[in-house]
Parts: sequence; C-alpha cells; structure tokens
Amino acid sequence: MLELLISHDIFIDKTLINIDPAEILKLLGEQGGMIDAHTSTLVEQYTIECLRISLPQGAFVLAEALESASAEEISIPGIVFDSGKIIHKMLRHSSYYALFVVTAGLQPESLARKLLNEGNYLEGYIVDLVASALVDLAADQMEEHVRELAGKQGMHITNRYSPGYCSWGVEEQQKLFSLFPEGACGVSLSASSLMNPVKSISGIIGIGAGVSYRDYTCELCSMKDCHFRRVRDQ
Repeated sequence: MLELLISHDIFIDKTLINIDPAEILKLLGEQGGMIDAHTSTLVEQYTIECLRISLPQGAFVLAEALESASAEEISIPGIVFDSGKIIHKMLRHSSYYALFVVTAGLQPESLARKLLNEGNYLEGYIVDLVASALVDLAADQMEEHVRELAGKQGMHITNRYSPGYCSWGVEEQQKLFSLFPEGACGVSLSASSLMNPVKSISGIIGIGAGVSYRDYTCELCSMKDCHFRRVRDQ
C-alpha cells in the first residue's frame, strides 16, 4: 500500500553518479577537436572536484491523481496545478503522482561563483555545467527509486516533468513545495519561485498501470536554446 502525502527522503549515492567529461566538452562547443588539451584537463579536474564537494539530496511525496476539470491541469487532493496541455497529456493515465525535490547542494555553485569572481571564467563555466549534470544524474537516482516503488505495486512511471518546462509556469513550484516540510533537502524558494541552491530540480512523475516512459522527450518542450537539447541533438 502506498503511503500518501508523506515526505520520503532518498539517499543519493555519489559513487553511482558518473559524469562523462565528453558530454561536458560537447556543452562547451566541441567541434572536430576545437577543445584543446588544457580545457579537457580542466573538465576532468572539476568533474572530480564537484563530485567530491557536492552533497546531493532528494525527497518525494506521493499523492493520489484526481480527475482534472481542464486539459491544462493536473490535480491532487487540495491542489490543482496549472501544468499546461503537454504535461497533462503525458500524465493523464496516472493513478498517483510522485512530486519531488533534488539538489546537488550549495558547494558546486559556490565554487563556480568563487572562480568567476576571481576572473577564472572558463573554470567557473565548466563547474556550472558539471553541477547541472550532477543534479540531473542525482534526479535519475530519485526517479529509479520511484520506479522500483511503483514496480512493487505492479505499476509503471512516466518521465519526470518540472515547473518552468513544457508551459508549466515556474511559479507553480510554490504549490509543489507546500507538500514538503520547510527546508526539505536544504532547498528553499525565493519570492520569484527560484530555488536555492540553484542546482536543484523539482517536479512530478506519474505512476500507474496505464502510463509509459519515453526514452526521449525534448520534442515535447518549446525550450529550443536548452543546453541539454543541443547535446542530445548532436
């Protein structure tokens, strides 16, 4: 039996986070060997350092999926999210939702800020990219935990979707965070709904017998300038 509206803390195992330096080099704009040996060394160095100093954390809350009054909403008891049509469509067969928060911690972004303030712009940008990859891989671990939990109930999961993407307004994070204890995972929201630490992800995963997982979902999103879209499209 699933326990609903209870915050589940997830242990994020850093030893399972494998950041590929080649992917970071692609984000830096590698074109036929244009990235030099110095840059490649910096990427490897700061990939190791970001993993060393990071303190990734994750948590999720399970909620019953209710029938929505609109094709642009998703509903749980007490809250209606203005998700937009795309996310409503991708989650419409869910029986439950896992609403989550994952962070890489303050340490990587503090390092990036320090490097930038010192005028080490390439190094700071590399750390920023590595930290983004790190939190995304930490979210993969959280997602896998939800998948295992769903599988024990004979159900499947959808992809994860976050406020700020697919026409789901970033201000909707205020509703999502209301489901968690204050300061869950050490993450807070500003008045403008930005997360602190910045290298954090929040969102939703559908759970149900009739849902499915897609290997690639960038075609659903209107963010044409996304760094990760560029890497995957190369």
